[in-house]
Amino acid sequence: MNIKSDYFKHITIVFSGTAMAQIIPILLSPIISRLYTPVDFGIYSFVMSIGICITAITASQYNHGIMLEKEIQNAKQVVVVSLVVTILISTIALIALVITVFGFRITSFGEIKYVYILLPLYVLFTGVNSSFSFWNNRNKQYKVISKGRVVSAVITSGSQVLMAFIFRDSPFFLLFGLVFGQFCLFIYMFFSTPDLYKDLLKNFSFFGIKLYGIKYKNFFIYTSFSDLLNILLMQLPVFILTKLVGSAHTGQFAFSNRLLAIPISFFSSSVGEVFKQHAIDEYTKNGACSEIFIKTFKGLFLFSIFPFIILFIFASDIFAFVFGEVWREAGVFTRIMTPMFFFRFTVSPLTYIYYINERQIEDFILHILMLVLIVCSLYFGYYWFKDVNIMLLIYSICFSGIYIYYFVRSYFLSKRINNNLGNTNENKWETLQN
Repeated sequence: MNIKSDYFKHITIVFSGTAMAQIIPILLSPIISRLYTPVDFGIYSFVMSIGICITAITASQYNHGIMLEKEIQNAKQVVVVSLVVTILISTIALIALVITVFGFRITSFGEIKYVYILLPLYVLFTGVNSSFSFWNNRNKQYKVISKGRVVSAVITSGSQVLMAFIFRDSPFFLLFGLVFGQFCLFIYMFFSTPDLYKDLLKNFSFFGIKLYGIKYKNFFIYTSFSDLLNILLMQLPVFILTKLVGSAHTGQFAFSNRLLAIPISFFSSSVGEVFKQHAIDEYTKNGACSEIFIKTFKGLFLFSIFPFIILFIFASDIFAFVFGEVWREAGVFTRIMTPMFFFRFTVSPLTYIYYINERQIEDFILHILMLVLIVCSLYFGYYWFKDVNIMLLIYSICFSGIYIYYFVRSYFLSKRINNNLGNTNENKWETLQN
């Protein structure tokens, strides 16, 4: 088999499903925006931010072990650990929300407080679906992953539209559509992955849960908090800019960030999804994965360099022409942040090397550094220059530097021989099984 063509074929499969899954809600957004009010979307976004924070500490972190284990039997045990952690955290979230919202009546949304009850279901299905996705990634079942994303997108957006037509506009139905989409994705994944669930209960063992829970505890401890920091990294500039320069500039920044961050996320996640498994395969065979690392970086670089150059030169005119003159400043902000987005696009998928080398603590420290840089760069730019463009320029330079460091460090880690990949505690588990 031609490894190179196989690799890019897998990227194409995952990317096509990811792109379709994002195009569908974009096409339906003009309808949804007319069925629901800004207040509905505001409440929906606020509640979802809570849900995203909770999911950052669920089983999705243990799921990395599914791909790192060499033996299928051991990987299934990690799936069991992931599912157990997901169920426990979902249950804790349900109890906490019931006590907080209904017991102490701590809520800003009055009669629609029942929208919170959907959050534990969102956490549960998201965590379970993540386990299925990692399992399919391990087995290179990229068509299942791709089709699953389309299924979720269609049902989520479709049910949000349908509910508004049948009943009335409410943030409850926005969140219900999202949860229902995750539920249908679970059903699809369940029946598309019979090799996993048919003997999953045979792998249930309290000793195995403890064994692999300890083995991959760094993913749960450090990667979870890294993901929480990622959420703050995405939201913090909006909060700081709102406080320092007002909502008008903040709106321009948010519009620019949304238009660039979404496509970058599409492409990077598609490439990263495939890079994970191929890098692990190369590590397992050769003890390093620098070849696939360089090949992936070259592909990302060549694919993105010309679009980002065009964006850097003509961003303000493009924004003014496509979205109206009122959004020209968003184009200016885009031009300033183009280097940062370029490095994010080309480097982000490659940072999975940190997980393969079990460098979660180092990654966690870097996320803390990024958080500090956001605060310092924006405040420094404001108090010294009183200019929002200079604020964002310093912000962009700082983040570009972080991504460059990530790239250099990841490259050297890709050359490191890692003979312990998936080996720890294997003998204990084999003894248990026998």
